[in-house]
Amino acid sequence: IIQFPGYRPHGAVIEGVATLLCRLTSKYLGDLAPKYAAEIDSFVATSLVVAAFDLSGGYYNPVLATGLKMGCKGHTNIEFLIVYWIGASLGAIASIFVYPLLKNALGIKAKEIKNDELENLLEFLEYQEK
Repeated sequence: IIQFPGYRPHGAVIEGVATLLCRLTSKYLGDLAPKYAAEIDSFVATSLVVAAFDLSGGYYNPVLATGLKMGCKGHTNIEFLIVYWIGASLGAIASIFVYPLLKNALGIKAKEIKNDELENLLEFLEYQEK
């Protein structure tokens, strides 16, 4: 492991785990499709940001973090890269592999597409081909 003077990996771990939780919540709500899914998802995401605000900033989005924090005093560019790009990206990638396990453990069934939704999708695709 590469060591940087004064660097502790907690920021990358926080960004990674919180990004993982945020993505899992979104995927779970997408499959469950409750009436207030957007509100629940927003509440969870905001709560995760507030929980990590004093620790890592709670950005969970490398591009957003780069736009707002890149070059700020207090951390090197390497530390910034590790926390906001590697940490958050690993959390998002982990969600791809963790969600199927969570889905099976919770017994979530695959979403069924209703006939009218399917017809609308087919009409849209046909329109796009023209």
